[in-house]
Amino acid sequence: MERLMIQVPDKKSKLVKSLLKELGVVIEPNSFDLSTELNNMVNDGDKPGMDEIVAEIRAVRSKS
Repeated sequence: MERLMIQVPDKKSKLVKSLLKELGVVIEPNSFDLSTELNNMVNDGDKPGMDEIVAEIRAVRSKS
C-alpha cells in the first residue's frame, strides 16, 4: 500500500474526500503530524543526487 499526501483546496475538500473514500482510500486525519515527523527524521546536510539514489536502489535490489 502506498502512502500519499495531497493538498486539496478547502472548497473542494469534502468532494475529494468523498471520491477517495468511494475508491477505498483511507484518509488519515493527522497526516500533517506524520509528514512533520518524517521531515524531522531526515538529517540536515547534503542531499543525495538522483544518480546516487538510483545507485543505492540498484545495490539493494541486487542483494535480494
